[in-house]
Amino acid sequence: MSMEPSRVVTCGPGWSMEEAAAWSSDDRISFQTSLPSHSDSVQLQVVEYAAPAPAPATHDKDCSYPIQVFKEAEQAFHADYSLDSMEQKIHRFPPSLVDVLDRYKVPVTVAIGPYHHGSHSGVMEAERVKHMAANQCIKDSGRSLQEMYNEVSFVSQVARSRYYDVASLREDDFLPMMFFDACFLVQFMRSYDEDSGHMDDALLGYFYANFERIYTDIMMLENQIPWVVVKTILSFMLPEPSLWPLKKFIVAMRSCLKNQGDEKQIEKDDIIVDPGYEPPHLLGLVWFYIVGENKKGEMPIGDQPMSLSMSVAELLDVGITLVPKTETEAGLVDMGLERKHHFFGVLSVPPLCLTDANATWLVNMAAFELCRTSDFDEIDDGNSAVCSYLQLFVMLLDKKQHVHDLRERGVIQGGGLTSSETLLFFICIGKNMRVGRNYLKIMVKVEDFKQKMTCCVKLWLSIKKNRTRIVTVISAIGVVIGILSSLPALKPR
Repeated sequence: MSMEPSRVVTCGPGWSMEEAAAWSSDDRISFQTSLPSHSDSVQLQVVEYAAPAPAPATHDKDCSYPIQVFKEAEQAFHADYSLDSMEQKIHRFPPSLVDVLDRYKVPVTVAIGPYHHGSHSGVMEAERVKHMAANQCIKDSGRSLQEMYNEVSFVSQVARSRYYDVASLREDDFLPMMFFDACFLVQFMRSYDEDSGHMDDALLGYFYANFERIYTDIMMLENQIPWVVVKTILSFMLPEPSLWPLKKFIVAMRSCLKNQGDEKQIEKDDIIVDPGYEPPHLLGLVWFYIVGENKKGEMPIGDQPMSLSMSVAELLDVGITLVPKTETEAGLVDMGLERKHHFFGVLSVPPLCLTDANATWLVNMAAFELCRTSDFDEIDDGNSAVCSYLQLFVMLLDKKQHVHDLRERGVIQGGGLTSSETLLFFICIGKNMRVGRNYLKIMVKVEDFKQKMTCCVKLWLSIKKNRTRIVTVISAIGVVIGILSSLPALKPR
């Protein structure tokens, strides 16, 4: 297929929003036309082969042609579903979380990428803001629109390969979408910088007025663009970028998940930047720093059949107390069970603040973990940390009273979803979610506690559990003894 070369219009760095918008939709500008997708090509070849042949075919052609067709189909499938490609794909929401409500997986204010682009009227206002953000990026960079757009076009085919089901999307629609969406994300992240006074007042005002809904939408699994595109726009920002606009943004995001409203406490929170980590998208970047240290510890060996579910009351029955983890720097991977005084255990968990935004982040980070790897057994603990964290709450919460119990213990913090909404959230995500390594480790240790309980510990725990009844019985016995002892004094002399 012949392809017309794209014509580039020279544009200066001072372009306005209106000029940028007109430029992106100008009929005079032709973009490079994309070839038909490989899947469509394979399907067409298969259909053509299955159709009645107009002329007799040779034996060699009959044998080689379908083999080649299916070989190409196999290569295309491997390109989508090999382990390496799964790490970088922009995934669809996994079927195992099909019961999760749309409010946690469909953007309301801003659509990023092609999956939800123009899906409903609520996201259309943000399209105007994206043009404004692009204009701001051009001004901040001091470079031309032509230069920035060309750099995005160089990575466009890589970006397209990260998506599923975009064969029908033309390149002259896909490329502007990547450019404007990346500019929007870059300016939104930069708005967290203290030195954001350079930003247009109207643009900054829009971010401030809608920041909670925006940072909820941009953490959805299906609402992402490849990080290579965002990184390309960041490379034009001044001063020379490393992670300078991202560090404060990530710290702020992590603080929101931890329900840290105190500015002084947020300032104390910090992250150690790992320059070697290349995220697949923004969700993957925030996930990396929220989860915490990624390490693979040995899985404890259990000798007895193990239960994968246990209530708070059952934990107390075996001498295990559930407590919130107090360290502010703790990540979601930092939950575990430790022995205390040789006989008892403490299960420490990062406290859960389940606002609407946090619920969205958690379920989408769990979906990200489920999609990027098919097996949690052979990976580091951190790669299934969110699934383990959520699965623990799925285990502990079976009715509204359990939510109230965890609120009293400080494990679930107030100010978010109601008890009914919290319970419904965990019921929806707990049906088919794959169990993470950290969760399995905890359950193996719980079983170990049960097997090693001595008679003295069992007696002590039984007394502690039933102390109210025991006190009542002892009091009743004391009253009876008192009455019986007073009877001889009542006999006539």
